[in-house]
Amino acid sequence: MAKTITFKSTPENWTKEYLGLKCNTLRKPDKEQDVRFEVIADYLNGQITKINVEIENTRTHEKFVRPITDITFFDGYFIISWSPFFVLSHNSD
Repeated sequence: MAKTITFKSTPENWTKEYLGLKCNTLRKPDKEQDVRFEVIADYLNGQITKINVEIENTRTHEKFVRPITDITFFDGYFIISWSPFFVLSHNSD
């Protein structure tokens, strides 16, 4: 079973991400005990094999979920990428 990590995105970026024009998010771990980055570490270490990302619009709270295709760590940041072609779910509150 896949784990899901959630991030919030500004309306401008969320729309690009949802439409598949921007299929990644850049995140810097800011809290030592942030469970999202523990899940990422488990994925990178091979302890879990499937991971999804849920992106929430900060204005409308609309969300979508997509399977993560790659996580790259570069210069203190995680680049989290997903496929634009496979939407696991989409909801609008």
